[in-house]
Amino acid sequence: MAERAPTVRLRPVDDAVLAEMVRAALGDAAPDEVTPMLTPGNTWTPERVEWLTRFHADRRAGLDGPAGEATWAVEVDGDVAGAVRLKRTAEPGVLETGIWLARGVRGRGAGRRAIAAVLAQAAVLGGREVRVETGRGNQGALAILRGLGFECSDAGGDRVAARRAVPGTTRAPGR
Repeated sequence: MAERAPTVRLRPVDDAVLAEMVRAALGDAAPDEVTPMLTPGNTWTPERVEWLTRFHADRRAGLDGPAGEATWAVEVDGDVAGAVRLKRTAEPGVLETGIWLARGVRGRGAGRRAIAAVLAQAAVLGGREVRVETGRGNQGALAILRGLGFECSDAGGDRVAARRAVPGTTRAPGR
């Protein structure tokens, strides 16, 4: 019998949700998957925890706030298990996304559902195209992106760039 697909929803990040997100990251994700490399080694340090907390708190104002970026917690079967974001780019209507998920929810369809949900958010927010960049070796992410209709191309080095028109738009900008 096939495993049941998880229920995934995006939740606004208030103080309680942010605390759950930080717990999920500390308990089941590598720091390099969640934060920039702020300190040597792939270990959770006070600097990384502070960055993670501040990053999401600073984005509560959404795309129209000072950061030009919005984040949501990814809830999987009722538990916060990651985060997803949308960020304005210099091109009107083009948004960048990124995601991290706790290890325990990977490989069950949660990432696909979270990216589909952020595409729906992009449509609500007036986006026309969503872009993402990931490592060439991140086969799970690349399968999700291709499965959701993203066009993938070489971004140089070990990076892959992916782009997709937002559902409900007729074409991506510049195309």
